[in-house]
Amino acid sequence: MDFYQILITTHIGVGILLFGVALVSVSVAVVSAVHPAADRSNSMLVERANTVGLIENIIACMVTITGLAAVFLGSFSLSELWLWISLSIMVFYSLMLVFITKPARLRVTKGGSATKTGMTVLFH
Repeated sequence: MDFYQILITTHIGVGILLFGVALVSVSVAVVSAVHPAADRSNSMLVERANTVGLIENIIACMVTITGLAAVFLGSFSLSELWLWISLSIMVFYSLMLVFITKPARLRVTKGGSATKTGMTVLFH
């Protein structure tokens, strides 16, 4: 097995891992939306959700980096549309994790806004 095959296998594996972590993140968002209040248990849940969100963003960056490395090492042309669409989706996904999802989770512990938590679930 050469380096390129290992890179492709890693890219696929990390992509599947990202899907699993995203499901965990959505389930944590749903659980925190059931009782959005500023109590101790929900703040601990939000801390765990922020940790899962950080791990999710790191894995999304790994998917992007391994995908770009596979494109540059492979025989793909940079003029292919799927490459730019995939890159745009991953950049959008990471930006939404940082600028929409995390602030929504932090607002749940402060004010108990079920609408913000619903937005978190929606963006996942």
